[in-house]
Amino acid sequence: MRCSKVILAITVFGVGVFMDTDQSHATDSKIYRYVITETAGSTSLDPLEADNTNNLPVARMIYATPLEISEENQLSSHVLESFQYDSSTRTIQWVVKTGLKYDDGTPITPDDVAFSVARMAYTRPQFPVVESIEGVEKWSKSKGALKSFPSGINVKGQTVSIRLSKNIEHPLFRFCLELFSIIPKKCVDSDSNKIVCKEIPSSGYYRIAEKSKNAVLFVKRDEAKIEGLKVPAKVRFEYISAEDLPKSLASLDEMTVFAGNEVTYPLSELKKIEEKFSTKFTPASRFSVLLLNPNVAPFKDKRCRQYFAKSFRESYSELAGKSQPLEASIFTKILPGYLSVKELGADKLLSDKDITECKSAFAKTKISWGYAEGEMRSVFNDALKKTFEKIGVKPSDPTVATNRKDLADFFADGKVSVFSGSSGFWALDPSGDMKMLFTPNLHKALKFVSDDSKLQKMISELDSGQGNYAQVNRYLYDEAMFNVYSHLRRFFASPSKKLLVDVPFAITSPAPWQVFKVN
Repeated sequence: MRCSKVILAITVFGVGVFMDTDQSHATDSKIYRYVITETAGSTSLDPLEADNTNNLPVARMIYATPLEISEENQLSSHVLESFQYDSSTRTIQWVVKTGLKYDDGTPITPDDVAFSVARMAYTRPQFPVVESIEGVEKWSKSKGALKSFPSGINVKGQTVSIRLSKNIEHPLFRFCLELFSIIPKKCVDSDSNKIVCKEIPSSGYYRIAEKSKNAVLFVKRDEAKIEGLKVPAKVRFEYISAEDLPKSLASLDEMTVFAGNEVTYPLSELKKIEEKFSTKFTPASRFSVLLLNPNVAPFKDKRCRQYFAKSFRESYSELAGKSQPLEASIFTKILPGYLSVKELGADKLLSDKDITECKSAFAKTKISWGYAEGEMRSVFNDALKKTFEKIGVKPSDPTVATNRKDLADFFADGKVSVFSGSSGFWALDPSGDMKMLFTPNLHKALKFVSDDSKLQKMISELDSGQGNYAQVNRYLYDEAMFNVYSHLRRFFASPSKKLLVDVPFAITSPAPWQVFKVN
């Protein structure tokens, strides 16, 4: 299961459990269809890019991570015999199972498991937990660093030890993120950090059997057992945009589950889906955000960012109404630091003079905007166009990107000046999630925010226990580059009431194979 958005407490000590073959193997040869409507197909199989929304579902199918979350919301592992964190010595210890293999028959080694951590530490040395591994800072700057491990990572026999420079509460669960996916060390060039294998072998529960532009067929690996679950032998991903889905509803059979994000759907279509299909929503523990590029006029002026963000939120609220209530807090209601729209002071930022000057600036400057293929009809785009009308903006013709990754690149490069995104935080470690979200060199579209030294200082203070969550929330709101406008839900729907499982209430993004009820 994807564990990057768990919202209940989990254990920090455990043993990797494996069930007998006849209990956990796939049970039939039918092809189960998993229709993804939130994104297009994957753009990379490199684990370092596995946090990208396009890539994440595929990574979870084909790669193992050191740890994962079980159906009972506890830490478990496909590759570790045991795992623990000793706070007295600040040491994580993993014992890697023997006999594990990639789908090409080569062994999964303790070095490979350790390398999944070292490669992240080298690429993103400020990432939560890995930044505290002893020796990482000096090692990550050294020539040929990936030819060795930092001093805090040691491999002896089947045991991987990771020593931290400071004590961290609940450090283990970070290692179930797809960014730590396990691949053969030999598949990475130690000098360039680039993937060199033509095909990266699978370490996870499934392997890719066939792949085309709009579909991927996954076949269950016999040797990869899933803890106590009956799962599909074959799962086919099909990519159909939220915009095109209504034309395909008649073709969705009893073997189909489709997954979506409510903010990408017109409200009328979402209502039809709920009426016609068995539908399960995950908790509203994620947030939707309007990003504004501060290097592009008129958004270079903070006042004009604030004015545009305020106008957008008003437009969104008018369209969404009570079905998707307006929120502006980066922290959801279950987290420290949550502030309502009123508490954030929506009406206190701008004077009449500010508004007049910004209106004049918008009237003189075309706003560049765009969307990914299949995303033209969405609540976000409807609210954006309504905002343009509301404040007298003359937008450019929209740029249509092939996928969201390309659109994010256009935004980062200034080719479009507005962009939509979404994410979410763990209740277990919201300060760590803040640090993760705004880790330099992680998300290109967030470069303008993650490069903010004042914000980074505030996040560091949160991490040390000295900071103020509400203060960080208010700072992001006031700077108006990163503008939360709703707390959203993902959903899963199926023509068959018998096929769709009850989505675990503590998990906002279950693994694709977990949503099917296999008899």
